[in-house]
Amino acid sequence: MAKKFNNESSSFKDWTTKKLKEYAVGLHESIYEVECYGCKDLQNYYGIVNELERRGVSVKEKVYFGKEE
Repeated sequence: MAKKFNNESSSFKDWTTKKLKEYAVGLHESIYEVECYGCKDLQNYYGIVNELERRGVSVKEKVYFGKEE
């Protein structure tokens, strides 16, 4: 599950890069692995990804295709 942060700020620009990365990893897990998320989670995830990319951080997502049994 996504690690919860107290988001007193209305902007991810005020967050540290470390905090953004930790929150993004948790959101990614909730959205793409656990598949338990809401619209706000998606908005936050892509907002964080945009902010990290603006800071020069490369964001890589793994995609795996396998045969279901």
